[in-house]
Amino acid sequence: MVDAIIFDIGNVLLRFDFTRTIKRIAPFCSTAPAAILELLEPWKLDLESGRVSGSDFLNEVTRVLGYSGSRAELQSAWQEIFSANLPMHDLVASLSSLKVPLYLLSNTNNLHADYFLSEYPVFAHFTDAVYSHEAGLMKPDVEIYHHALEKFKLAAPTTLFIDDLLPNIEAARTVNLTTHHYHHDRHASLLEELRKLHVL
Repeated sequence: MVDAIIFDIGNVLLRFDFTRTIKRIAPFCSTAPAAILELLEPWKLDLESGRVSGSDFLNEVTRVLGYSGSRAELQSAWQEIFSANLPMHDLVASLSSLKVPLYLLSNTNNLHADYFLSEYPVFAHFTDAVYSHEAGLMKPDVEIYHHALEKFKLAAPTTLFIDDLLPNIEAARTVNLTTHHYHHDRHASLLEELRKLHVL
């Protein structure tokens, strides 16, 4: 039995593809397209952990990649990487109609959060959220799970946590959360588990 559900966002609620960013900014970069993601990775981690602001991130990306395009294009190219996982959006709406408390726990950043919260109505169904850039912690650090449970005032054993990455699932299990390792190709297995837990 579970009393509440905590959802990851990336590849759970929203699918994402950073190659969209590369295709848009590569013509304006002095860096080879194949090297862009690798060069961005440390700055991405700093952004998601809250160590740098969105503005500083865009400044550093411009410098590191030798980017000569507009700042507005760079920001939108970074933000517009998402697509809706529609079966999950339908499930969230159903759970919300059943009055199941829903929460978010995501490694993300303010540039992405500002975008997806404004673009996707599914997020209106959630009661509260913990984002890595605000918490200064990132999954799979167990402290972020403790932080989320305390903020949401939830008991771990009666809370279901849904994530697409196994290390995040394994860390969640160490704090006694009930878990489901999600993949969009196996969406039916989540529905089956929710029925077994008497949520649906």
